[in-house]
Amino acid sequence: MESSKQCPRCAAERLRTWNELSDEEREVVRRLPESADYSLEERKAGRLWCIRCWFETRGGSDLV
Repeated sequence: MESSKQCPRCAAERLRTWNELSDEEREVVRRLPESADYSLEERKAGRLWCIRCWFETRGGSDLV
């Protein structure tokens, strides 16, 4: 999964995978409103997050 893309919302240095998040950052993600279409397990497997603005996106197909 490509995680070097910049955040399209705030232009932070890069989006991160679940495994790249710290324990504290993972807790923030757990508390973010979940999409009705995705469980936390699905989000862990295929999503990327910006740790500056908490933008969440699929792992590549919807990045600018």
